Amino acid sequence: MEDRVRHYELRLAAVPSRFEAVRRITAAHLRYWKFTSLVDSALLGVTELLANVHQHAAGGEECVLRLRAAPDCLTVSVHDADPTLPVAREAEVWEVSGRGLAIVAALSKEWGAQVEPDGCLAGKVVWFALSADPVRPEPLQAPQVRRTLTRPRLTVDPLRPSAPLRTAPLVLPGGGLLDDDEHRVPVRPARARPVAVPRR
Repeated sequence: MEDRVRHYELRLAAVPSRFEAVRRITAAHLRYWKFTSLVDSALLGVTELLANVHQHAAGGEECVLRLRAAPDCLTVSVHDADPTLPVAREAEVWEVSGRGLAIVAALSKEWGAQVEPDGCLAGKVVWFALSADPVRPEPLQAPQVRRTLTRPRLTVDPLRPSAPLRTAPLVLPGGGLLDDDEHRVPVRPARARPVAVPRR
């Protein structure tokens, strides 16, 4: 199972001017991993975690974004240098911020935060997980067989466009025709006409 787990790591400065580029990179990886249905939720969660680092991290705006894609789960985590753990709160109606962790909790199946004393950034990590349906190969479909026409095609008489459709006769090898009633109609072979050859 572990060999099917995919990882991606991106070190960046959590400044708003970089958020759009991070979202594009994240979306590209998720689509490549066949997690297209999780793109919108993952991008919203990534944006909220990066915004929290930008607004609240006392250790600076440098952080590390990590993606871990298992067959049935996607985990997104953001590591920064501030060991202070975030606290989810209920924002008042008139407040324009303070809902980041509430949004992350609403869109994910679980989330959390913990102090991380070791690693590339000694501080904390905030993460969330999204459920994903296992990628199954599409069933093979039998090739469609085209049926050949056993009856002649219907045509319109060019001399009488308003006439009803009739069946075009089939020419038989013996020089006859096969009409609509499947009766053989004799056909008189055409006589060969002499061709005048100019003298030199």
